[in-house]
Amino acid sequence: MKNRILSVLTIVALLLTLVPFSAFADQSVTLNTISAKTPGSEVTIAGTTSLTEVSIKVIRPNNTVLYVDVADVSNGSFTKTFKLASDAATGTYTVVAGQGNVVATTTFTVQTGQTGGGGEQPSNNANLSSLTISSGKLDPAFNSNTIRYKTTVSSTTGSVTVTPITAESHATVKVNGSIVNSGSASQAIILNEGRNDINILVTAQDGTTTKTYTITVIKLPEPTTVASGQTVSVSDTTTPIAVTVPAGVTEAKIKVTTQSTAQGKEATMPLVVVQAQTTLGTVAVEIPDGTTVTGPAGWDGTIKLPTVQANNSVSVSNGNVSAVVEVGLPDMELKFSHAVRLLIPGQAGKSAAFARGNGTPTVITRVLSADSQSVADSEIPDYGDAKINVESDLVIWTKHFTKFIAYTPISSSGGGGGGGSVSSNETTVSAKDGGKVTAAGVTIVIPANALASDIKVKVEKVTSTSGLPLPAKSKLISDVFEITKDKSGDFKRPVTITLTFEKSKVDADKYDVGIYWFNEETKTWVKLDNVTVDLAAGKVSGEVDHFTKFAVLATEKATEKPAETSTSTLRDITGHWAENTIKQMVERGIAKGYPDGTFKPNNNITRAEFAVMLVRAFNLAPQNGKVFADTADHWAKNDIATAAAYGIVNGFDANTFGPNNLITREQMAAMIVKAAKLTVVNDDTTFADSASISSWAKSSVATAVKNGIMKGYPDNTVKPKGNATRAEAVTVIFNALKL
Repeated sequence: MKNRILSVLTIVALLLTLVPFSAFADQSVTLNTISAKTPGSEVTIAGTTSLTEVSIKVIRPNNTVLYVDVADVSNGSFTKTFKLASDAATGTYTVVAGQGNVVATTTFTVQTGQTGGGGEQPSNNANLSSLTISSGKLDPAFNSNTIRYKTTVSSTTGSVTVTPITAESHATVKVNGSIVNSGSASQAIILNEGRNDINILVTAQDGTTTKTYTITVIKLPEPTTVASGQTVSVSDTTTPIAVTVPAGVTEAKIKVTTQSTAQGKEATMPLVVVQAQTTLGTVAVEIPDGTTVTGPAGWDGTIKLPTVQANNSVSVSNGNVSAVVEVGLPDMELKFSHAVRLLIPGQAGKSAAFARGNGTPTVITRVLSADSQSVADSEIPDYGDAKINVESDLVIWTKHFTKFIAYTPISSSGGGGGGGSVSSNETTVSAKDGGKVTAAGVTIVIPANALASDIKVKVEKVTSTSGLPLPAKSKLISDVFEITKDKSGDFKRPVTITLTFEKSKVDADKYDVGIYWFNEETKTWVKLDNVTVDLAAGKVSGEVDHFTKFAVLATEKATEKPAETSTSTLRDITGHWAENTIKQMVERGIAKGYPDGTFKPNNNITRAEFAVMLVRAFNLAPQNGKVFADTADHWAKNDIATAAAYGIVNGFDANTFGPNNLITREQMAAMIVKAAKLTVVNDDTTFADSASISSWAKSSVATAVKNGIMKGYPDNTVKPKGNATRAEAVTVIFNALKL
């Protein structure tokens, strides 16, 4: 046997010495996967090749050679089998097969106690428990079930290493094809400017289960240093750019190529990283690659780089301003499809706000759960914003550009006019037991296990309502309160909020009373779920899964149905994404326009209007169904009763339908699924905000999506509690009628 091994080694050495590597230039070799083995078992090494013969070497876990042989090739395939010693060491063995520089490698594991009949089976766990990179920060944060990550490094970073740790000790790892021991750093990976993909292949103990994690490293180019008034053109939408703004430089801009749309102008951005040296320190802005920027028709594609303005250039009610940073354009609002990161140095712990032009600042109340692109994109709604403290800095993630403010709130000392003083109350609530918070006429009931940890709840009266526009034919009949907590994230279970209102300000025969929350992004008031009104006590309650601003609104009851027009006179749908659908639905008499010749496709639609459309669309015969207390005198009374008789609509309670409430997208899904008599599915949806779908609506949304009736938005959200537009409503019905 020793003589055979020596002869084989001699043959291999001669082959490697006498045959030039260029002879293998067009050759290839592959190895089949080898399952886990036990000491004393046979190991079969097989594969395919274009070579005429293949040299095989097996290396023990301690890097000594176990086995060497030469395999003949027949019809492009080769096979060699050898037997492990009964005392073979456990661990990972490496197989190398080929000639010259034409080689393939694979690994297999040897583990004691693994038999084919009832013994412990080799693990199929190919997960990593940890993955770190020597430079940059993985986004999203590592999770064993997440396989794709991104990070950005500076132009001076020449290489990186990655350190993987396997979840199961017998799994093996390769980084870009090279074996790396679990818990050890890889060899240095040289980075090119732009995109660099690092692949981490994990092979489980069973030898067949694999999982590949990928880190995309974006290496920035050398930064462009700008002067005052300079504009940097961005013509390539895929090549990253870096810009440095020296101290004292003003009016520096970047300019992108825009395209005209029905709504204005838009442009696609590459990765843009800006470092601006200011009196505050280095203000940093990062726009992610692939972001669509939307501006008004007059936008010329320029984006002003960040500048620090005087603290007295803005005024925050009951607040001391400590920083003002303007980015974008002072007289135009730019909107972004992905969240943009703005770092304001030294402002951690401060409150944040934004202002457009010389307008009243709007407080940024949303707090992110983590400082990462993926979290910001997921947690921030369209054109919204959020904040998070990162060490000593304040980071604002935003989907719009304007003027951003850091400030310290101060308490007002007394009453007086202008909406009253700011009253602040903070109460700790147990996550396990829940609790009740009562402050300044507000009662909050938080159920047990609604959050993962204890929270502090603060209630503040809003002194100015100038930035809180009311819906048409609505009026405030209570103070506006802002409710916040010190931990981010929505509640897992509905929270009940009760507000008092001034009974003298409302005539119950003419107005509907409801409790609403203010959507900071759309600047609209949204009615809470499961609203109950106690007119005698002057109290109204509702359920919600998050904190923001809340108030009681009285909305004038509708007494007449909208007038109707034909498609020939609809002057505001030309070029609209739903133009053809709107025309067909109007021509079929399902939807109607307005007397002024408009359809108002982007206006929201009420529950009554949608119910009427459903009755028309599905040709439902009139029925004497439920007449609610708030529909008895409503113009849509008969259609609502018919829809109720067919089981299509329900009320909020036995007496309340809410005909004039704006319909939410999840309510719309529930109605259309019933109207179309679809088979309900209970599949989970995969939208970024699926968790915010009400439990009663989950199956309806899933059914509507599965049948192609409803779709999500480009940011992978479905916005279940957002109000549907008239265009969305007719499109949903149109899609259902096609089934």
